[in-house]
Amino acid sequence: MKELKNIILKYAKGDEWEVGISANNMGTTRFANSIIHQNMAINRNLLWVRVIFKKRVGSATTTDLSEEGIKNVFERALNLAKDKRAPKAEVSLPKKSKIEIKRKKEIVISPKERQEKVANIVEVCKKKNLNAFGVLHTISDNLTIINSNGIFLQDLINYTYLTITAMDGGASGFSFAIEKDFHKIDEKKLTEIACEKALMAQNPKDIEPGKYTVFLEEAAVAEILSFLAYLEFGAKRFYEKTSIISKKIGKRITGKNITIYDDWSHKLTIGFPFDFEGVKRKKVMLIKNGIAKGVVTDSYYAKKLKMKNTGHSLVQPAPYGPFPLNLVLEKGDKRKEEMIKSIDKGIYVTRFWYTRVVDPDKTLITGMTRDGTYFIENGKISYPIKNLRFLINIYETLNNVKMISKEQKYYGEEFFGAVAPALVIENFNFQSKTEY
Repeated sequence: MKELKNIILKYAKGDEWEVGISANNMGTTRFANSIIHQNMAINRNLLWVRVIFKKRVGSATTTDLSEEGIKNVFERALNLAKDKRAPKAEVSLPKKSKIEIKRKKEIVISPKERQEKVANIVEVCKKKNLNAFGVLHTISDNLTIINSNGIFLQDLINYTYLTITAMDGGASGFSFAIEKDFHKIDEKKLTEIACEKALMAQNPKDIEPGKYTVFLEEAAVAEILSFLAYLEFGAKRFYEKTSIISKKIGKRITGKNITIYDDWSHKLTIGFPFDFEGVKRKKVMLIKNGIAKGVVTDSYYAKKLKMKNTGHSLVQPAPYGPFPLNLVLEKGDKRKEEMIKSIDKGIYVTRFWYTRVVDPDKTLITGMTRDGTYFIENGKISYPIKNLRFLINIYETLNNVKMISKEQKYYGEEFFGAVAPALVIENFNFQSKTEY
């Protein structure tokens, strides 16, 4: 990166300029029907440039990190900035600030190490007469930000992403792990969980759609939270007054037991200490005890809204504005077993699938249950049921949370995820049936 910095300084042009470099090294092993069918390594490099020239902005990207590639991308960005149709620069680029970064080395996990974990997963599934499906990613992400105002920041994160689906015909069970340390993942235990769910899911019964009390596992909760991240917690929709939270600051917006914040440094999450403009990421309280508290900003929207820059810029230009990448839903005081015992009649949900936005202005989303959906009777899982399609307003749903687990898990992909507990929610709306 020091060598690249020297090349960047050689060809950098404009009144102000910014360069970001994302270097991603990923080893991937995919398996289906208990056989590895894809085993590969991917090295992905992306360099982006933002140039300000005479109060106008030009941006360009490249995957060519050679000297010629860097020279060309600066010329393209500068030429765009010189065009009279280029957008006006409403804010200067961020200035250097003190950010503590602990030096880390890239951890390389070999194909053999990944294969050994998959072999353990397959072995457990075979003993249960089930097939194993899933993916194992071992990832190192390096982010570097350099600009004309003295910023030169670099950090590296290593993590492993594992999903396991055990299947027998139409019955399936799911488990997952996202860990910073590859060797901390207990794949045999995770596979036992997936297998147990699959065996419990055989011969599912049909039930009528309607409003039910639900027990949502952490992955299902994280899926819901991820939609709040860009629908509600970013400064663009707040500025445009199209989000619900923009009209509710200081007012109750969820149940009193709900506290949500963004914190890259949480022990379970995966994040960088600075954003894609090189600004220090701050912990931001979004909802506290049900009260709407605020949103995350970047340099552009901080100026527009006359708020502090919270360090949540995405790669510029960012058409969706800033939004939180490391959401945390505060944990509760109940064990998951206690929570299930409290339900007289309800539905146990492992995770959601094909979740989509129906109406962004009402936080209305829809999706289906998947890989382990069961009916609860008298505090116990009674029998498997066919999957259901839900249709919910997220805020109304978070107003009906009755119990929150002590346990939390991180669920997401790449830079974007949420730390979530399990929840018991009343009046959760299932709109229709599915065929399986």
